Amino acid sequence: MRDSWPAKHVSLVATPDIMISTLGGLHDVFNCFGALGWFDESLGRHPPLEVDIVASGNAPVSLNSGLTLPQPRSIHDVAHTDIIIVPSIMVVDGEWHTGRHPELVDWLGAMHATGAELCSACSGTLLLAETGLLDGRTATMHWAYADTFRRHFPAVALRLDKALITEGERHELVMSGAASSWHDLALYLVARHLGTAMSQAIAKFFAFDFHTDGMAPYTVFAPSFDHGDVAIERAQYWIAQNLGCPSPVEKMAAHCAISDRSFKRRFKKATGHTPIHYVQELRLNEAKCLLERTQHSIDEIAWEVGYEDPASFRRLFKRQVGITPGAHRRKFNVPSGKQLQ
Repeated sequence: MRDSWPAKHVSLVATPDIMISTLGGLHDVFNCFGALGWFDESLGRHPPLEVDIVASGNAPVSLNSGLTLPQPRSIHDVAHTDIIIVPSIMVVDGEWHTGRHPELVDWLGAMHATGAELCSACSGTLLLAETGLLDGRTATMHWAYADTFRRHFPAVALRLDKALITEGERHELVMSGAASSWHDLALYLVARHLGTAMSQAIAKFFAFDFHTDGMAPYTVFAPSFDHGDVAIERAQYWIAQNLGCPSPVEKMAAHCAISDRSFKRRFKKATGHTPIHYVQELRLNEAKCLLERTQHSIDEIAWEVGYEDPASFRRLFKRQVGITPGAHRRKFNVPSGKQLQ
């Protein structure tokens, strides 16, 4: 009997910078079971989850988007919860500032100590990382905030290609990647706590897809230029305009009038990438853009970004991005009016 199950308690964290789309979506999913019993019998008629929106206090939370959340539950009134989720956060100017939510960070740590699962969606991993519980572990989040994350939390290894990562001795630390991968988080938690049949029913009703290809197709390579090495910065700007050149690493070193050995050492220190990996990332990033925005053939795109052998380009693209160039083009093709008719 569904109503004999002990109810799991879910706490959704609200701060002024959370994104209402993720918070609202998670709230809808975890509150829908009783209402959707007619849709699929696995969902039953009795809500198996208790869901709260929690904040540092119980005053209305004014969001940066202009909306207001009325009367959240204060974390000081929550002595126990089973699952805590930090939704996506809109990080102004792409720079995270630690120490803004000390009470929440302390509460997250205290709840973890009592057995709660700590979860984050997208950029919510930034707040979760302030607990220190991710140190020495692997995390995922939105690729756009990777630089600020690495500066503040160097003890955490980022895997931006992953849509979902679980960590901890009990797999009690759960993180989803960029943007809509909160769908994966919700489906995972439903399957884990309520069964795969419920998770499948939720996926069908909301038309959710698991990001089985990972996050690599969505990422954009955004290298840093603020490292202070003027010569390497000059090389970065030069290669961005000369992606198709042969022997790119040697050409960059020559452009900077630096020996190959010194150039490679300085480039890795400044950018965090070896020169050849950096060039590869730039080329694949440009290839993605051309696949998405032009009708150039895949062979033409391979040549444009510096690969003389289109077959090698296809293999590299599949290995690094997770899907073929043709699949990438189909994935990001925006339907025209005629296609929708």
